[in-house]
Amino acid sequence: MKNKKRNYYIIAFITFILVLVFIDLYLEGSVAEFFVRTLLEDTEEVIFAGVPRIRGTFRWDRLKDILIFVAVGGFLTLEFTIYIFTKNARNHERLRVIEEIGNRVRVLSSSGRPADTKDLKLIDMEIQTILKEIENVKKEKEIEIQKKNDVVTYLAHDLKTPLTSIIGYLNILEDSRVPQEVQADYLQKVLDKAYHLEELTNQFFDITRFNLQEIPLHRTEIDGGFFLEQITEELYPLLNPKNLKFQSDIEQNFKIYADGNLLARVLNNLLKNAISYSDKDTVIKILGKEEQDQSVIKITNLGSMISEKELELIFEKFYRRDSSRGQSSGSGLGLAIAKEIIERHNGRLKAESVDGETTFTLILPKS
Repeated sequence: MKNKKRNYYIIAFITFILVLVFIDLYLEGSVAEFFVRTLLEDTEEVIFAGVPRIRGTFRWDRLKDILIFVAVGGFLTLEFTIYIFTKNARNHERLRVIEEIGNRVRVLSSSGRPADTKDLKLIDMEIQTILKEIENVKKEKEIEIQKKNDVVTYLAHDLKTPLTSIIGYLNILEDSRVPQEVQADYLQKVLDKAYHLEELTNQFFDITRFNLQEIPLHRTEIDGGFFLEQITEELYPLLNPKNLKFQSDIEQNFKIYADGNLLARVLNNLLKNAISYSDKDTVIKILGKEEQDQSVIKITNLGSMISEKELELIFEKFYRRDSSRGQSSGSGLGLAIAKEIIERHNGRLKAESVDGETTFTLILPKS
C-alpha cells in the first residue's frame, strides 16, 4: 500500500509539472512573463550571446509568496490526484473481488474446488460454512415436511376409525327393538368416540396453525393460584380412568405475567401429557412459586422414565413417543407448541426424568 501511495505522489508531481509546461507553451510564455513581472524590478532588455534577455533587480520577498502559492497548489493537486487514482483503484479492486467471490460461490455450490488464493481463503471458509448451513436447513425442512405428511396420514387413518364406529352404533340405535340399557351403553360409546374425533380434529388444526408465528401476545398479571385451579378443574374427568389425582402446592399471592389464553394452552398440553404417561393410582404434583424476578411452575408425574436421548427430542415438532407408553401418541405438536409459546414470552420450558419421576419446569419473567 505504501509503494502504491508513493507511485501516486510521483505521478501527481509529474502531472503538476506537465500542466505548468503545457500552460506556458500553450499561452506562449505567459508563465515566464508572469515570473519576470513579479520577481524583477527596474527591468531592462539586454542582448546576451546574441539573444534578447530581461535584466532587473530580483525581489526575494515576492519569490517567497510565489513558492508558498506553488507549494499549496502543488499539494492540493497531489492530494486530489491521489484521491482520484485511489478511488478508481479501490473501485476496480472491489469489483474484481466481488466478481471473484461470485465465481468461487458458484464453484463451491457445485461441490467444485476453486483456485487457491491466499487472500480469499477465509472468505472460502465462510462461503462453505454458509452453504453447509443452507443445505442443513433444506434437509431439516424436508424431514419436517415428511414428518408432517406422516402425521397427517396417521391422523387421517385414525379419524376413520371413530367415525366408522359412530356410524355403526347409530345404525344399531336406529332399530327401535334395542333394549333401553343397551341404548344407554351405545349412546355413551358414541359420545366417547365423538370426543375422540374432536381431539383428532384439534390435532389437525394444530398442524395447520403451528407455523403462524405472528400471534400477538396480550400479557397481563394473572392470579396464579386461581388460574391453575381453573385449568385443573377442567381436566378432572380425564383423571378417572387411571384413578389419578392432582396435588397442588401454590404459594400465596403467586402471580404470573403472561398471555392468559396462550398460557392456558401450555398448561393444558403439559397436564394432558402428564395424565397420558402417568402410572395408575398415582399423583400429579403441581408447584407454583416465585423466585426473584421469575414465576416458576413445575408439573411432576410418576411413570416410565424418559431417557436422556428422548428428552432432547420431546420438544421437536411432530415427535411422538411410543404410543404403548400412554393413552395416545397424539400429533407430536403439543410440547413443541408449549415450548414455542413460552419462548415467545422470553421464558424457558425444560424437562427432566429421574427414576420414573418426570418434571416439566416452566419459567416466566415477571415483566
